[in-house]
Amino acid sequence: MNNTQHYNIYALRGDVATTDEDVCSALGLDPNLAGSPAINEAAIRKMHRENYEGYLVKGVSPEEALSLADKRAADVRKTIKQLT
Repeated sequence: MNNTQHYNIYALRGDVATTDEDVCSALGLDPNLAGSPAINEAAIRKMHRENYEGYLVKGVSPEEALSLADKRAADVRKTIKQLT
């Protein structure tokens, strides 16, 4: 039986199928983050960049894009804090 501790947000929410390795692979994160709470901050930073760029593509001003990406990142950080 595999007793590896997973720290990704999905695992924290009770999803036993999504491993830290899955998250690292999907987001292109350093695989050494697997098994560490640091995986979430790395994922948040990666998604912040992607969200910011996505908003720009949609025609949102850089200032508003940054504000929206910052808010999403803050919301996820809050959720993770509540789950841990």
